[in-house]
Amino acid sequence: MAVEAFFDAETVWCAEFDKYASKLIEQRFNITNFGDIKSIDWASVEPIDILTAGYPCQPFSHAGSRKGTDDERHIFPYILEAISILKPRWIILENVRGHLSLGLKEVLQGLASKGYDAKWQIVRASDVGAPHQRARLFIVAYPTSLGWSQRHTCRLEQDVTSLENNGLVTDSNSDGHEESRRTSICLQSAIEGLRGRKDQRKAGNEYRFSLEMDRQEVPDTLDQGKLNPVFVEYMMGLPKGWVTDIDLLRSQKLKMLGNGVVPQQAYRALELLTSVDN
Repeated sequence: MAVEAFFDAETVWCAEFDKYASKLIEQRFNITNFGDIKSIDWASVEPIDILTAGYPCQPFSHAGSRKGTDDERHIFPYILEAISILKPRWIILENVRGHLSLGLKEVLQGLASKGYDAKWQIVRASDVGAPHQRARLFIVAYPTSLGWSQRHTCRLEQDVTSLENNGLVTDSNSDGHEESRRTSICLQSAIEGLRGRKDQRKAGNEYRFSLEMDRQEVPDTLDQGKLNPVFVEYMMGLPKGWVTDIDLLRSQKLKMLGNGVVPQQAYRALELLTSVDN
């Protein structure tokens, strides 16, 4: 959603094997779903300009056993295969903060082997005004031949050395990272100009990307003594009903919301990582 809004782009296909998430995608995006990423013939897939991927966080999350690249849920090699064949102009990746110290080096090496440079940064949901942190690592990669100036390019050798020595690294532009940490902008200003953007591809010209956290009425935290999915949807900055209006069990809705990213947070990450001023 953030990439569509930021680049004024249109999502044309996806790869999702979870049947509940697939149901939501079918109703909200109406695009081709190729299913399991491990079994796709990328040579037969429609070429794209931008590839987005939020690969599973369990291999890198501090909440798990942190098996990293040895975890069977580590699917980045399959994403890298797609990159090598589709050769998108932009690659937008997202994962948990723990990915900085486990697995990022391999991701950067893989991208470099396919001819891509990268910038990355931690952005928290609270950086755009959400009342929770939910720190996430965002990576923007682009062909080395793009000619981005040296100041704005994260060279693999320099950054991997920093990663190994310190265990924690953002991008080569530390000022940009500090700006992200200091920023206390509200969600409305973070996506200034997005309100009013209509998706002409959908019947009724519904808003594809809207701001919900400035609503005056905050949903109840609990519903019949249990966590209310509508409240979580609100906390995630999503349009009202984006997930909760889908005919799914409460547990399935909460799982999808828990696996998601605040769109305004991702939009802010794109602003920081693509800005020539940072």
